[in-house]
Amino acid sequence: MIVPSLYVTSASKDSIGKTALCLGLALNFKDLGLKVGYFKPIGWGNVKEGDRFIDSDALLMKYALKLREKAEVLNPIALGYRYLETCLEVDRQSLLKKLRDAYSEVSKDKDLMIIESLRELCLGWSIDLSAVKIANILQSHILFVSSTCRDEALDEILCNAYHSKTEGAKHMGVVFNSVREESEERIKRLVVPLLEKRNLHVWGVIPYHSTITAPTVEELVKVLNGEVLVGEESLSNVVEGFLIGAMRPESAISYFRRYPRKAVITGGDRPDIALAAMETDTSAIILTGNLYPRVRVLAKAKEKGIPIVLVSYDTYTTVQKVQEISGKIKAGDTKRINLAKELVKEHVDFKGLLSYMGLK
Repeated sequence: MIVPSLYVTSASKDSIGKTALCLGLALNFKDLGLKVGYFKPIGWGNVKEGDRFIDSDALLMKYALKLREKAEVLNPIALGYRYLETCLEVDRQSLLKKLRDAYSEVSKDKDLMIIESLRELCLGWSIDLSAVKIANILQSHILFVSSTCRDEALDEILCNAYHSKTEGAKHMGVVFNSVREESEERIKRLVVPLLEKRNLHVWGVIPYHSTITAPTVEELVKVLNGEVLVGEESLSNVVEGFLIGAMRPESAISYFRRYPRKAVITGGDRPDIALAAMETDTSAIILTGNLYPRVRVLAKAKEKGIPIVLVSYDTYTTVQKVQEISGKIKAGDTKRINLAKELVKEHVDFKGLLSYMGLK
């Protein structure tokens, strides 16, 4: 018997909150007495577990849902950033068998499965394992997540819905997650009615909450293996966004003022950028390439109480690494786990989702 399942995927590349939504839905479904399972067929191998790398989301869900299955079964295929060579060497039928066998194990005796995509709908297309194809194989209902207020995001949602439908997949609508206060009214007034007219139901609009989406400076230091030069007393600062400081100094301050509680990533040889950032609401400055800053930069940071973090990576690698933990909830992070559950309970029609899939 096919277990009813939700396949949660991002509607656009810059959407965040997919894992938090999966977590919140699963915990609220459990509170209704359902036996809920989790599956991430393809993930990033960003955490070492035993002798292999797996996706950290699998560890989180195993912990939060108290699942008996091993993490490598919850996430049977874990990719690195250069995955073409590895995957193209393996026969697609072997990959499919691995997915099916793992899913058969994790869905056994479950009332409902939460399946999480790698990120957006298209990823995995090059190895013929896109989210739509896997959703078809597992007979899942696709649920889109969007967190952006860009007008073109609406086109992306509608385009992805149309594409999934033409490929034969079942989709059931959208949840907007991590929506900023200044965008919430416009989404409810303009975007939701337009999507409903196109037969794409909106199941909820979850407001932005910095506790669940924003890492602390201390978390950044750990993932970057950075050295804190000054500002140790402010490592609990929350980072709500990342900016790359590569502009001309005369335009830097006006640019930085637009973004509060940010981390600015720049080189130690750009004291003008670091000093400009410290004149605005900045949570931390990350200096790349192991380039030590000038004394006046350190003195200003100490005066302002802004951490200066020195890392060995180049700017591009640094950005890639910090994106890995933005919006991430880790296993054992009880505060964020409980908050994800409460936000879904308050702002998402999760009982309506069950009814749509024929579950009581």
